[in-house]
Amino acid sequence: MFLVEENHYNTINSNSFASELVRININSHHRLLTLDIKDLCLNIPIQEILNFTKSQLNAHNDKKKNTHQNITMLNTILRQSYFSFLGQIYQPEKGVVMASPIKGKMAESFLQQLEISIFKHLIDAKILSFYTRSVDNILFIYDSTRTNRNGILQYFDTIHSNIQLSSTIESANNINFLDLFITRG
Repeated sequence: MFLVEENHYNTINSNSFASELVRININSHHRLLTLDIKDLCLNIPIQEILNFTKSQLNAHNDKKKNTHQNITMLNTILRQSYFSFLGQIYQPEKGVVMASPIKGKMAESFLQQLEISIFKHLIDAKILSFYTRSVDNILFIYDSTRTNRNGILQYFDTIHSNIQLSSTIESANNINFLDLFITRG
């Protein structure tokens, strides 16, 4: 059994992102904006991940009878995760414990589900000219003649109740993303 990761919008590293960025046609109306997802792992909606994983397993695997077993096992793992802090043991009300070895896969699955259902539409409609993500850091380029920063931020604040974003707007045509200093010229 395996899960298919589409990774349409992920950037692998700074070097590959820089190579991709120089090929983008950016004009004077484009603006740069970064978003950081706050406490992503702690806010992953477990039931949504289980539903998405089940649909992915059913769509991409021949042995559908094993899907139920895998989802049951994943449910147990996600719902029975605990952590210790200052001698006390806690079970989070939602999300995936930071120390969990499965947190990265669950966070990636959740974000890809959002990208397919929400961001793809914005790119196809040319509201966003460019979108990329590295883990929980997002950079996008938008055309200021078609939309504005406040409209985008208001929209992004409504995409999911578990997602909280902090934004950074470009300053003097510059913005930081990953370990790059990007200048819009």
